[in-house]
Amino acid sequence: MSAAQNAPPEQLDPFRKVIAHHCTDDAWSADMQQCLLATKAIAEGDACSKYLTPQQAQALQADGQAAVENMGTGSAQ
Repeated sequence: MSAAQNAPPEQLDPFRKVIAHHCTDDAWSADMQQCLLATKAIAEGDACSKYLTPQQAQALQADGQAAVENMGTGSAQ
């Protein structure tokens, strides 16, 4: 099992918020949205990155990293 499958839902909420924010604000393509909706595991989402522009990918990466760092401090965005 992956770490995400073992993680409590509240631990994954910061990542869900990052994804939802960037999907809307960065105007992700329908292909990207459908790709993510079809994933069953976090690792599968990596294959969807081909549908992001370099700017979209960079923004998602930066905020995703911030979410990881905030997990250690107990902060949420």
